[in-house]
Amino acid sequence: MQIEEHEIINQLVIPPQPEVLRVVVEESRKPEPDLSRVARHIARDASVAGGVLQVINSPLFRCRREISSIPHAVNLLGFKRVYALVRTVALRNAMADYPGVDEFWKRGVHVAEATARAAKLIKRPDLLDEAHLIGLFHMVGIPALRSVVGEAYDPLLDRVLTTGWSMLPPQEARLFGITHPRVGALITQRWHVHPAVVHAIDQQYAVEHLSRLDALHVDTPDLVVILKLALRATAAVDASLMTFAEWNACNERLLDYLALPDPSALEALVDAVLMQD
Repeated sequence: MQIEEHEIINQLVIPPQPEVLRVVVEESRKPEPDLSRVARHIARDASVAGGVLQVINSPLFRCRREISSIPHAVNLLGFKRVYALVRTVALRNAMADYPGVDEFWKRGVHVAEATARAAKLIKRPDLLDEAHLIGLFHMVGIPALRSVVGEAYDPLLDRVLTTGWSMLPPQEARLFGITHPRVGALITQRWHVHPAVVHAIDQQYAVEHLSRLDALHVDTPDLVVILKLALRATAAVDASLMTFAEWNACNERLLDYLALPDPSALEALVDAVLMQD
C-alpha cells in the first residue's frame, strides 16, 4: 500500500531545535551578533560543542593547531560560519536515532570535505558552507525514509551498489509515494537550512535540467554540480558513492555547464577535487 507524502512527514521523528540554535538564530537577526553570548551557549550544550570542535579540527578547516576552546573557535570562524556549523551539528544530532544513520554520516563527512574543495575549484568559495551542508545531508532522506517504512526499504538498498543511487527515486515513488531527495529536502527545510541547499538536495539527480534549476535558487545548479564532482572524486576511494553508469549519465552535461573544452578537462577537475590539499 502506497503511503502519502504527508503521512511520511508526519511519522518522521525530528526533535525540536535545541536552545543553542535558537540563540544563534536570535543573534543572526541583530546588526552586531554577540559572539561571547553565542560561545557561552555553545559551550553549555556538550553535544553541539563537541561536534563544532570536531568539524573545525577536520581537514575542511586545515587549522595549523588543534582548537580546543569554543570561544577560540567562535572568534576564529566568525559569526556566519559558526551559525552554519551549529545548525549542521544540531541537525546531525537530532537525526542520530535514524536506523543506519551512522554509516551515512561517515560517508557524508568524506563527501562534505570533497564538496568544499569542489566549491573552491569552480570559483565559488562563497558557497563553502552550503557545499559542506549538501555534502553532509544529501542522502539523509534514506535513513529517514527507512525509519518510517522499515524493512520494506531493505531490498532497494540491497540492489543499490549495482544499480546506483539515482535509480532509487523512481522505485521509492512507486512503493512509498515519496523519494529520499524529497524527504531530505523537507527535513532540511524544516530546520531552516539555506534554500539553495534544500533545492539542491531535492534536485540532486536532475543534472539534465541544470539550466532550469536556477529558477529555484540562483545557487542551486552550482551546488548540484559541486555535489556530482565530489561524488565522482570520492568514489575513487569508496565505490558505493557513485557508479560509473551514474557518472557517464551526467558527465556530458557537467562538461557543458562548466564550459570545459573536453572530457579530459572534466576528469582533471575531478582529480583535483580528490587530490587538493
